Amino acid sequence: MSNNKRIAKNTMFLYFRMFIIMGVTLYTSRIVLDKLGVDDFGLYNVVGGVVGLLAFINGTISAGTSRFLTFELGKEDVKKLSLTFNTAFYTHLVIGIIIVVALETGGLWFLLNKLVIPPNRLQAALIVYQISIFTSLVSLTQVPYTSLIMAHEEMQIYAYVSIFEAFGKLGVAYMISIAPFDKLITYSLLLCFVQFSIAMTYRIYCVRNYRESKLQLSYDKDVLKGLLGFSGWNILANLSETLKLQGFLILLNMFFNSSVVAAQTIGNQVAGALMQFINNFRNAINPQIIKQYASRDYEASKKLTLSSTVYVFDLVLLLGLPTVFTLNTIMGIWLVKVPDYAVLFTQYIIIQRIISTFDASFYIPLMAAAKIKDNSIIASISGPGLFVLLYFIYKFGGDVMWMQYLGVVVQCAFGFFIKPCLLIKHVKGYTLRDFLPCYVSCLKVTLLSFSLTIIAYLLIGNQDIISSCFLFMSSLLSVALSSYIFLEKDVKSKLRAIVLEKIHL
Repeated sequence: MSNNKRIAKNTMFLYFRMFIIMGVTLYTSRIVLDKLGVDDFGLYNVVGGVVGLLAFINGTISAGTSRFLTFELGKEDVKKLSLTFNTAFYTHLVIGIIIVVALETGGLWFLLNKLVIPPNRLQAALIVYQISIFTSLVSLTQVPYTSLIMAHEEMQIYAYVSIFEAFGKLGVAYMISIAPFDKLITYSLLLCFVQFSIAMTYRIYCVRNYRESKLQLSYDKDVLKGLLGFSGWNILANLSETLKLQGFLILLNMFFNSSVVAAQTIGNQVAGALMQFINNFRNAINPQIIKQYASRDYEASKKLTLSSTVYVFDLVLLLGLPTVFTLNTIMGIWLVKVPDYAVLFTQYIIIQRIISTFDASFYIPLMAAAKIKDNSIIASISGPGLFVLLYFIYKFGGDVMWMQYLGVVVQCAFGFFIKPCLLIKHVKGYTLRDFLPCYVSCLKVTLLSFSLTIIAYLLIGNQDIISSCFLFMSSLLSVALSSYIFLEKDVKSKLRAIVLEKIHL
């Protein structure tokens, strides 16, 4: 199968997965927030945030595992691939044990002494904390299997299991609505069961289909050294992202009420649903970028990176811009009770995610070339630095919106300046001239679609459900039209040929 056909096929599976998961997730979040209540919903995410804050190594080692497995597949070295998988699995297992010890000591002390938890909910919070620790251990040891499926580009399996997971969470939402026990504890236990079932499904599939996934008491010192070296620098970058997602929830809990924590959590969920839209396309492309680099086809890898960045930006803008303009109505329909700041937080978080397209896309070539040291050093300064800055801003009475303002600034810095400079410095074939068409194309689409959406807003308004629906569709069509207008000529020709072929059929 050609690379283009494989990307198209995998994208189709991933988008099929996304539309189902997005609908189920949004509906599930509505039920969970209603049944748990704002206070318990915020408490669950804060307690889980402590686990996420100390377990950021999960994401770190995951990126390294995915990169090395995909790289070895690109080189078509079966023996090295098997050694890489075994080394990765045992590395995840050891790190998981270390994380559990850290969470049961320092993490537990932080939960008991620093978090603001109502006395009558402390016992429930401790139980949820222990369940979250076990769930994180299961997730950590699952990573090599998920990474192997992604490296083989078997996206249909990933899609099917993810859909099963989404409906499992829908079942969880139903169960807590009828549970006679503490709903917060019940919710945590059932989510843990779903996660454990998903992990076992991935493992059984890999063992049956990929011979390199059969565990042996062996490891490769060179692979271990490369994996830990790569992951060691990646830890710093992941810590920055963890501080933004989990650490910021803890900051809000320390200085504001539970409603504000819930608002941030809802914003992250909505933005996460939009990111699913982006990540589906990116997950279908990233293995090709890495494999092309592994086979020394540097020009093809660069071309795919830059062109896919434009397409990903257009895709996230396609849903992001209409959502920003109609979010008041969407929130009113989605949630039984909309927490304070939920709409405003979500609008800013969506804007951050749109800008983060460049940051995330330009990281893949750095990862393929194993040149992430400088990026990690910069991230290790910006992430904790932003966390500390916000701590003092809030401590001296600063407005809660500072978190959102600074988030936009940081994303602009990484997407428009830091990542391009790192690519030019470390990855073969990149020059400043390569990035300009990418930025200009995205800017043209943004300006035209934003202008058309503003006109639609002035003409239609956003007062009720009907006008919001018309505004949403007008904005969506504006982005689609703008994207098509500024497509490259050869891509337009291919699209026309496909459409004409379908019409004649």
